[in-house]
Amino acid sequence: MAYQTTNGYSLYQRTVNLKGGREQTIYFFSRKNPKSGTAVETVPEGFEVSTMTRTGLPILRRVGGSKWREQRAAQKARAAARRAEREARRKQKMEERKARIAARRAAAKARAEERRRAAAAKKAKAAKKPAKAKAKPKAKAAKKPVKAAKKVKAAKKVKVAKKAKAAKKPAKASRKPVKAAKKAKKGKR
Repeated sequence: MAYQTTNGYSLYQRTVNLKGGREQTIYFFSRKNPKSGTAVETVPEGFEVSTMTRTGLPILRRVGGSKWREQRAAQKARAAARRAEREARRKQKMEERKARIAARRAAAKARAEERRRAAAAKKAKAAKKPAKAKAKPKAKAAKKPVKAAKKVKAAKKVKVAKKAKAAKKPAKASRKPVKAAKKAKKGKR
């Protein structure tokens, strides 16, 4: 009698030849009698029967899982540890940053308070001193002639500078004599 699962599947085995020439025994489940293969009475040693969650079909699985599953589980554990370590470092950096910001703010408040105290002390000192009599401003009429004289001097300087520039530039020569000389050369040839 073949090994049967709870949902009516029976376990069978078949020996097949692989491309490399090696023979291998394969195990499979079926509800009907297969064309080829023999019924198996017990589950092979080192295997267990489990059910696929998506399809609900029975499968044979190695007891304790395969190497791949173990390696994958180890990889996941290492990845989780790295994530936790990164998160811890990030939190520590954030705490350090917050502490630096708080220290800067405290220093800025202390400087502002020091400035306020210095300003208050200066005001208090100024209030204690007696007020000096201010000197009377001179008449504005005296300044006007001076300004007019300055303007006249500046205008004279500009005129002199323009004359000097004009003296430095050479006078423009007429191009007509040059053209006449070129024509004369052409005629001689």
